Amino acid sequence: MFEFAKMKRVFKNPQMQEEFEREGFVVVDFYTADEISEAEELYHRLHPKDEKGFFPSTFSKDKNYRDTTDKELKRIGQKRFEELFIDYQIINGSFIVKSPGEESYLHVHQDMTLVDETEFTGMNIWTPLTNLTENNGVLYILPGSHRFFPTYRGHTLRGFYDGIQEEIKDYMTPYYLKAGQAAIFDQSIIHFSPPNTSNDIRIVTNVYFTHKDARFVICYHDKNNPEWKNKVELFQQDLSFMTNYEQFGANIYGRPKMGKSLGITDYSFPELSIEQLGNQFKKKRLREFTPTKKVAVQQLEEVAVTTPENKQKSFWEIYTPKNILLELKYKLTGN
Repeated sequence: MFEFAKMKRVFKNPQMQEEFEREGFVVVDFYTADEISEAEELYHRLHPKDEKGFFPSTFSKDKNYRDTTDKELKRIGQKRFEELFIDYQIINGSFIVKSPGEESYLHVHQDMTLVDETEFTGMNIWTPLTNLTENNGVLYILPGSHRFFPTYRGHTLRGFYDGIQEEIKDYMTPYYLKAGQAAIFDQSIIHFSPPNTSNDIRIVTNVYFTHKDARFVICYHDKNNPEWKNKVELFQQDLSFMTNYEQFGANIYGRPKMGKSLGITDYSFPELSIEQLGNQFKKKRLREFTPTKKVAVQQLEEVAVTTPENKQKSFWEIYTPKNILLELKYKLTGN
C-alpha cells in the first residue's frame, strides 16, 4: 500500500495552497455572470430532456454531448484557470445535474482514483450555476478527510467510511455556494449532497484537473473472487479517458475494457470507526484553536460538567461537531 506524498504545488497563491493541503478544498469566486449564462445555455442546448435524478454528463451515451461539454467548459474557464494555477493540465469538463426528486440523492463518497496518488493529486473545480440551498442539493464536505487514509477508490471498491455512512454526516459541513462560486477539492475528500427537493434543476459544472506531468490510473476490485480479498488491479489510462470511457454510462462495475493493466497490487481496505472519526475531529479542531479559543473551550467544559447528567461525560461527548462552532462563536462574541 502506498503512503501519502508531499502534495505538489498547483495554486499560484501560497495561502490558498496551504489551505487546500490542510483542509482538502478551497472556495473561490470562479465564473462571472456572463460565464454563468454561457454555461447555462450550453447545458440547455445539449442536455437530454428525459434524464432524471442525479446525472453527470460523463455518464451520457451521447458522445457529442460529452465531447462538446468538455471542450466548451474548458474554454469558458480558461482565463480563471490561468489566474489560479501553475504547472497544471485541465483534463475534463462536465455537467453534474440534480433534477427534482428523492432519487437525486448522492450518498457519502470519495471520487474515484484517476491519477497515481503516490505522487500526484486529482482535483475538481465544482461550480454551481445557481445558489445552493438546503432544498436543492447543497454540498457537504468533511474538511481534512482527504488525509485520513491513503486509498484506492472506484465503483467496485468499498469506502473506508461505509460502515458509518449515516453517523459521519454529523461531522460534515454544508457549503452554501453562490452561483459562480467554486469548491476546488481533492478527489479523495469525503463529501455528499442531499436530494434536490426544490422545483428546479440544480446544474453544476465540474472541471477535473491535475498536475501537468501526472500519470493516469484507475482501479478495479473483483469482490466475488476470494483471492482478491486484499487486492486491486490498476489500469493505466490516457488523457481521453474521461470522455471516451463508455463504461461510465453502462457497466461501471465491470473490469475496465479501456487502458493497460498495470497488474494486481495489495490493498488493505481500511475501515473507519465512529471512535476514530471522533478522535480525528478532536485533534483537527484542537490544532486550529487559537489561545483565545482554547480559553473558550475550557469555559464551555466548566459549564458543561456542572449539570448532573453531564458530570460523567467529556466535553467532546456533550458538544457535537454540528454545534461546537456555534457555541464557540457565542462564547467569543456573545452573538
